Amino acid sequence: MRFLGISIALICVLVGIVYFSTSYQLGRDAEKELEKGNFQEAHALAIQALEEDPYNRLAFAVANQAKQRLNIQNFLKQSKENQQDAFNILKDGSLSPEEFLRLEWMVEEFNRSYRGLLILNQPNEKEKEQLEQYKLWFENLNQRLNEVKQIKNG
Repeated sequence: MRFLGISIALICVLVGIVYFSTSYQLGRDAEKELEKGNFQEAHALAIQALEEDPYNRLAFAVANQAKQRLNIQNFLKQSKENQQDAFNILKDGSLSPEEFLRLEWMVEEFNRSYRGLLILNQPNEKEKEQLEQYKLWFENLNQRLNEVKQIKNG
């Protein structure tokens, strides 16, 4: 009976240490921020938790999920900026050779980043939709640029 009491007390102490440890508290806070959609804050808190305890599985999972969301958001932001730049170049009607090369570079950069993004990240449904829209838009731009090349070379 005494052994059982000591075992229960020891388990309670261990659970208390884990539950109230700084690392695990930071991990839980990071998870809450991730659920709110504050990916930057979630990632920062998870990294802090991992610095305290590199074996904190919750913090590791949250850090990975937050990093993926940040990568995808940054890619979408960059794609939107490149699309706006392309619109600004195309609205004039005629393209200089430099503008043409810049548009080609935008398409190549998008394709390269898009492939890398999908290898390392798992977008959710909303992000998949946005990614697909940008992919189609840049494919269309690439097709038009190739048509212009053929006309110039033909």
